[in-house]
This record gives sequence, C-alpha cells and structure tokens, in this order.
Amino acid sequence: GTASAKIIDVGGGGLSHRNIIINGAMNVSQRGTSFTSLGSEYTVDRFRYTENIDTGVVTVTQESITDLPGFTKAAKINCTTAEAGVPSKAGSKFAAFNTKLEGQDLQQLAYGTSSAKQITLSFYVKSNVTGTFCVSLYKGDQTARNVSLGYTINSANTWERKTLTFPADTGGGGIDNDNGSGLEIYWVVARQQGYQGATSTTWGNNTDARFANLCTATIFENTNDHIMFTGVQLEVGDTATSFEHRSFGDELLRCQRYYYVHAKGDNKVVGVSVGYQANDIFLMIYPKVEMRTTPSLEQATGTNYYRAYNNGGYDMFDSWGSLWNTHERMISINANSSHGVSSNGGQPQMIITSQSGASLAFSAEL
Repeated sequence: GTASAKIIDVGGGGLSHRNIIINGAMNVSQRGTSFTSLGSEYTVDRFRYTENIDTGVVTVTQESITDLPGFTKAAKINCTTAEAGVPSKAGSKFAAFNTKLEGQDLQQLAYGTSSAKQITLSFYVKSNVTGTFCVSLYKGDQTARNVSLGYTINSANTWERKTLTFPADTGGGGIDNDNGSGLEIYWVVARQQGYQGATSTTWGNNTDARFANLCTATIFENTNDHIMFTGVQLEVGDTATSFEHRSFGDELLRCQRYYYVHAKGDNKVVGVSVGYQANDIFLMIYPKVEMRTTPSLEQATGTNYYRAYNNGGYDMFDSWGSLWNTHERMISINANSSHGVSSNGGQPQMIITSQSGASLAFSAEL
C-alpha cells in the first residue's frame, strides 16, 4: 500500500536543519552576559545591537528565564537613559537588534529568479511596551533591497510568539554565493521619521523610507522600558514550524565560526609558544572550527596578564602583538619585548593567563 501525509508541525523533533538562524535560543554568549556603552556591536553570539539614536541608551543582557516552557535564556534590551518621542522626530536614526546570515547559506532561497521562495520568521517576544514594532530584512548583494513587516505586542510583560512570512524576492539580482553578508535581519525597537513613509511589505530597492515604515512603538520613552527575544527561527516556506532546539555544543560550534574565545580568566592554558629569538615568541592556535574568514585579534591586556614558563621558571608579559600569516584554520600571534616578553631565544614555553581580566579571542564576524 501507499501512505501519504502532510507534515504541518514537527513538534520540536525531526526534520533537522530547518532553522537558518544561529543561536536563536540565545543560549551562547561567549563575550559575557551584560553589555553597556553600546553603539553597534555584538552581544549574545550572532546578535548585534545597532543604533545611532540621539540620547537614548540601553543595556543588553543575556537573561535566565523560567516563564517560557522550553527556553532558559533570552536577550533583553533595557532602556537606561530615556529619549522621549523618537518615532515623531525628523531624521534618519534608529535602534535595532539584528543578525547577519552568510550568502552561501541562503542559495536555496533563489532570490533574483522566478523560483525565489518565501521565508517565514518566527520568534518569542516580551515587553512592557505594547504597540507595533517591525522586523526589516536587508539584502546588500548586487542591487540593495529591503522589506519590512510589522508585528504587535498585545499584552505587556507576556511572552507572545510572532510569525512573519516575507514574500519571495524575484528582482534586484540574487544573493552572492560567498561568505559575505547575504541577508540581514533587524528587529527595530525605535526609529525616526526618515525610516517611515513608503510601502514596505513587498521587496523593493533599498531606501530609508521603506526600512521601518510600520514601526510606531519605541522602548526609549521611559527608563526601564525593555524588550526581550528568544526562540528565533527562519525557515523556507510560508509556514512556521515549532522551534528547532539544538544542543548547546552544536550551537557553540556554529557560533565559533564567527567568534572564538580561546582563553578567559586567570590560570587558563593558552598554548605552547616557539621562541623565535631572545624576547620574541610566536604562539600557534588551532580554532575549534574553520572560521568564516581570517580573524582579527581581540584581547584584554594589562600588567602581567600572561605568564611564560620555561627553563625551570617563568616570565611575565602584558599583551600580544600582531597576527602573523594567520588564516581561517590556523592562527599565529607574536609577542616580543615591546609587550613585556623576556625569554631565552629558541626555547618552547608554556603560556597561561595570569590575571582574572585576561582574555584572548578571535573575531570573523560579518
């Protein structure tokens, strides 16, 4: 016999790799759990806070939650300095929580062709502010395009699941098949009037007036106005399925393609260095996964932040210098006398951190 069925909801299991978003449950936060003095920078892994608001200030935190079954973490954007009336102000300034997706991971969308597909974004949101916010998509490859859909927070301080189906983009060229940014997703939390005024619910060539047309709510009206997100999922098609939970280890490896913390805190092994010459060492590091591109070095430095053991003793030094012949699969960093290194040339050394504030990380973010 023959049996057939239509799968409407997979119930959280099976049909893996539906979710194009990385770290949608906000479980991974290698950089820390609280982020202040923000302009435009990454917070919880793969999610960035972006803003150029006049005077409003926020703090972004990774929150532990117990009031949404199936989820234990969320990202919270909390206003610490209010700015009243942002949506009614003239100008083109905005604030948003956003993530970027690699172009080579989006080829199944077939953008720029007659076979282009719809995509559905679903997420959980909780805020003390009711009203209409929006999510905007931006495609920068070939002809820059954008589209924006609104969603309404109906009940204050209540988790609500929102589902937005974005139309297929048959125009404007496609998404390049490379490791650059293919699609950017913005959860807009405030915008001035320059980002409002043109029809935005279908794809069109990028303009400010289309970017956040339907967004009339703001989290900057009062101190401690806030908004929280978790359970973010993007999938091909016009139907939102249940959230695809992945293991912490799996999600961490996906995040480490873009940002990798090698050592953080006191007495953490960094690796074995090679003594090139007197007071000059090189350290080779193999990242856990192949990084998206040649990474840049991010480090916390200070007096005696690192310790080099050799020849029955150890020497202290303060920081690392430049990367050397680094690529996506191998990182080499140098430290010499200008960084406080004092060692015999030609000897291998065990390197560890020596202060609680020490950290060594590598970024290949989009």
